[in-house]
Amino acid sequence: MRGSPLIRFFLLFIALVFAGVGLMRLTSTKVSAKPISEKPAEKPVVADSTPYHLILSSEAAEILIDTGIEPVLRPTPTGSSISGNLALDPKNPHFSISVRWKQPTAGEHRFAKITLEPAGQPTFTHVFDSSGDIDELLELPLAHE
Repeated sequence: MRGSPLIRFFLLFIALVFAGVGLMRLTSTKVSAKPISEKPAEKPVVADSTPYHLILSSEAAEILIDTGIEPVLRPTPTGSSISGNLALDPKNPHFSISVRWKQPTAGEHRFAKITLEPAGQPTFTHVFDSSGDIDELLELPLAHE
């Protein structure tokens, strides 16, 4: 072998340093001079207040209605008829309903009929039926604004 081992070591060391610097530049993330602006805050959804009327076939222990906009509605299950207002998203009108019956009976079909009266649109009626508790999601076929 020719040459001093010390010189070969320094040449190899310098070559490895240059290779390492090159790899660091290739794999590092670029830092821009301008800070990246954050996305503008999304406008809060302005909900349409839609009157509803819910008719139950039997007495309920608990009723939950979730539109995804406001906190879950928990109407008081007094009797078989409940009315109120739902805040629906005008771009994606949907809601989920959960009805837990007070006295569940095996094999007995029960229903919950909801009627929505959106402003300027035809009345919408849907019947949920089940042999047990009702837990459904419904996408509404209402016209988008």
